[in-house]
Amino acid sequence: MQQNIATAAGVDASLVTISVAAASVLITANIAVPASSAATIVLSALSSTLGTAASASAALGIAVESVPTLANALTPATPPALPPSPPPPSP
Repeated sequence: MQQNIATAAGVDASLVTISVAAASVLITANIAVPASSAATIVLSALSSTLGTAASASAALGIAVESVPTLANALTPATPPALPPSPPPPSP
């Protein structure tokens, strides 16, 4: 499954981690997007390959019963606060 998701995303399998949790079966794949790619490009590749339950079933080789949820979990970093202004000059 790791290789199938990597292939769908267009990244190396070593950048994909898989976790499985009970809930029927909930599979979460996290992809570390290499600096040479944009997360939006990877998300677009996944959407076109895994966008429906049928296409996800075919691509992953497992029965997928609902439409996969695809999301960019990257949140922009908060820029550092500006340093305080220097005190005004003494008269």
